[in-house]
Amino acid sequence: MGPIELEVLSPAGLLLHEKGLDEVVLRRREADHDPGSEFAVLPRHAPELIATCAHELRYRRGDRVSVMRVRAGVAEVLDEHVTLFVTGADAATL
Repeated sequence: MGPIELEVLSPAGLLLHEKGLDEVVLRRREADHDPGSEFAVLPRHAPELIATCAHELRYRRGDRVSVMRVRAGVAEVLDEHVTLFVTGADAATL
């Protein structure tokens, strides 16, 4: 069980690249005008391809939780690697 690597990409390029994460929490797009449900990715997560809505992406390393506000997109989970393709984002840290 290894740490998670997270990449957030937009048409403008790479917005975020973090390694050594314990958890990544996305919001799944389920229907139009529906806020969707949260989707937590932990080490050794099964492969997934999901549509995401605009949300606050959370990622955790130990006790530190960081947040990035992202627009709708698509997330791919492969092994311990999460790639989120979005139309844009605003960085913020909690």
